[in-house]
Amino acid sequence: MRAAGAEESRAAAIADSKRLMRLSRTAALATLGADGAPLATWVGCASDFDGAPLFLISTLARHTADIERDARGSLLLTSPPDRGDPLNHPRLTLGGPILPHPDPYARKRYLQRNPKAKLYASFTDFAIYRMRVEAVHFNGGFGRADKLVSADILSPSGDAAGLIAAEDALLAEINAADGLAARLAGRREAGRRAWRAIGLDAEGLDLSAGGASARVDFAAPAFEPDAWRRRLGDALGASSD
Repeated sequence: MRAAGAEESRAAAIADSKRLMRLSRTAALATLGADGAPLATWVGCASDFDGAPLFLISTLARHTADIERDARGSLLLTSPPDRGDPLNHPRLTLGGPILPHPDPYARKRYLQRNPKAKLYASFTDFAIYRMRVEAVHFNGGFGRADKLVSADILSPSGDAAGLIAAEDALLAEINAADGLAARLAGRREAGRRAWRAIGLDAEGLDLSAGGASARVDFAAPAFEPDAWRRRLGDALGASSD
């Protein structure tokens, strides 16, 4: 029974970690200064296809100068503010080198999740950076901490070229269907918020409505567009039960 309980706890920690990585739009970033002293700053973030953190940062910022000199960084992702003790909500700390990532697809993913960044994304001093996740520290609240590694929380590897190529079409299908995005976000009626699908990966779908965000998680990964559609249908059916 203890082993089963431990396995359930670990599975829940992995699920919470993945959701934090996919839904977080801001985070606390710690870098190392020239004198070796840590510096913590507040940055915008998004997730790459595999879940690795993406940043759009300026070369004029002190944290960028830090990582250009010493690429090691630490990132804290937290749950949105809610009732109760904030220290009893899940949070995730990731560590690893943060490196320039001039990939148009990664840039697109960042701006889909942080549309207001389009105001300055074209400035010559701004560029996309990506963290190579090498260390993971998950805390689910009081009395709940699990040892995880990067392979636990990054999406499994697979041939996703077809899915990535079909992403725009799949998102357009969802957004064109009246009320579907709101249903997928767990809201039967959109109300004042206009929910939209903003990005996908092999394990699910991300949605947003203004500052709110939601995630549809699949029971198993899907790397082909048709299989991905089936997974989405399964998830929608499960949410309606």
